[in-house]
Amino acid sequence: MSNKLNQENYYQERLKELYIERKKFSNRAKRWVFIRLFSFLLIPVTVYFAFPLGGLAALLLVAVTVLFLFFVRKSAENKEKLNYVKNLITLNDNELKALQGDYSGFGDGSDWIDPNHAFSYDMDLFGKNSFFQLFNRTVTQRGEEYLVHRLLSGTKRITETNETVEELRNHMDWTQRFRAHAMGLEKEQTNMVIAQWANESVINRSWIRIFQWIIPVIAFTLTFLYYFDVIPGVVFGTSLLILLLPVRQLLRETNRMHGQLSRMGPAVSAMKEQLEIFQEITFESEILKEYQHALFHGGMNGKLAVGRLKTLVKEAEYRNNILVAILLNLYFAWDLRLITNVDRWKSEFGREMKVWENIVYELEGLISAAVFRFNFEDQTSYARILSDKNGSIKLERVGHPIIPADKVVRNDFDLSEQERFAIITGPNMAGKSTFLRSVGINLMLARAGFPVMAQRFEFPDMHLYSSMRTSDNLSDETSYFHAELLRLRFIMNAIERGEPVFIILDEILKGTNSKDKEEGSARFLRKLSQKGARGIIATHDLSLTELAKSNEEMVNLYFDTTIEGDDISFDYVMREGVAKNMNASFLLKKMGLTD
Repeated sequence: MSNKLNQENYYQERLKELYIERKKFSNRAKRWVFIRLFSFLLIPVTVYFAFPLGGLAALLLVAVTVLFLFFVRKSAENKEKLNYVKNLITLNDNELKALQGDYSGFGDGSDWIDPNHAFSYDMDLFGKNSFFQLFNRTVTQRGEEYLVHRLLSGTKRITETNETVEELRNHMDWTQRFRAHAMGLEKEQTNMVIAQWANESVINRSWIRIFQWIIPVIAFTLTFLYYFDVIPGVVFGTSLLILLLPVRQLLRETNRMHGQLSRMGPAVSAMKEQLEIFQEITFESEILKEYQHALFHGGMNGKLAVGRLKTLVKEAEYRNNILVAILLNLYFAWDLRLITNVDRWKSEFGREMKVWENIVYELEGLISAAVFRFNFEDQTSYARILSDKNGSIKLERVGHPIIPADKVVRNDFDLSEQERFAIITGPNMAGKSTFLRSVGINLMLARAGFPVMAQRFEFPDMHLYSSMRTSDNLSDETSYFHAELLRLRFIMNAIERGEPVFIILDEILKGTNSKDKEEGSARFLRKLSQKGARGIIATHDLSLTELAKSNEEMVNLYFDTTIEGDDISFDYVMREGVAKNMNASFLLKKMGLTD
């Protein structure tokens, strides 16, 4: 409980500071509205009063337009800062709710629900009120994709990931700032692959490089001649229109490029801000040091690439105003230069962009683990994953993360090097399935290099497979029993491929009669053991426990219930041995379903 209070205090103190910041930028935003309006009104006033001045009128018009655009930009910067603070407030609000068991502020990963996956469907990994919603702190679609992949596939760098997560846990303010910069992105922008655009072909025409210099020289010369009355206004205007023809020739292609850069703009801006704060801290963990080296060292590094790309985005945005676009293209051949600069950027940075981009999204996943560790500091630890698949399994005080700390019952679980399977029996609602999912979720976390909800977690490096929830499929003409067989065949295929497999089974062969179930389950369990698999099976079939009496590779464990008169209670504690009490008849009567 004390740990929860510490986290609540942290988030509440953060909110107090952020409310002050929000008020400051909100007041500035109101002032910028009037300044923008005043500078905009200067444009028609300048046109009206300066028109008789001839060439000087054009210069004054350019000056007041630039002034207006400057104020617009400063106002936009203030708005960005205000939105950034609002994002930080949302982050801390969501964390306070999460400490009370409300995880609705985080993505639930529903798009990743897959009944055919090796274990995720059985573990209730994705969906509303799922473990993923509890754990997930990613703010982009790409970040979520990385986190899902890490959870489902694990990593070979478990120890290094442990160190990375622990270091990030000690920089919670930093992790919030990193996430906040990407929170305002639209869903389409969070799924954008900048590296894909970076490797697309560009407009490669040699005459563009020549005309980008010729057009400005001619335009300034014509303006000079007109200003000093060397040429009449008709000649001046006609000549300028002719100068715009090369720009007009490429308008469709440059508009397409402009659209691409504009759509990428928010994502690029967010990434630029994230890289800047990533450079603020000298990290010590190996993975973060590698990331920083890739992003900030060398002549062609990630920060330089993203910074230049942000400049290209800004250059594209300047042409959003048609009047400004005409002036820029006349005096600076803006579109032609943009094409040349984009071509040069892609040539210099296109190949490496994927690496740099992935680092940013990978950090979101690692930050998710760091927040999990921070919020559950006194309930979590780091697992020890053994290279030997036959190594002993030692779990102490393992629990399910989704169950509140004041309600969760933690259990110990051991399998020696000689033991292959634990057979768990017990009555309905006594905790068998919850324990199975506790082991499964924590094994997944351990293999990902993330903190586990256990005091001690030593486990061989084995791939998790499960069969806990199967159903018939009328469209495929698949019966319940056939669906079970297909699932078990799926697991057996993995074993026969040579994968080191840890299996979690819950009441297998439910779709057949009792005699078949007894014989089939026993034979299947023996074969799994012979094939080198290990695992846990929960069952109501007490005959299956006879295997442990004649086979030292099997152990019996059970959950119990206490029935006193009309009352039933569970302690959810796992014990050695075989269950004696079953409660189906009692529960049916309790619910008024039988006499």
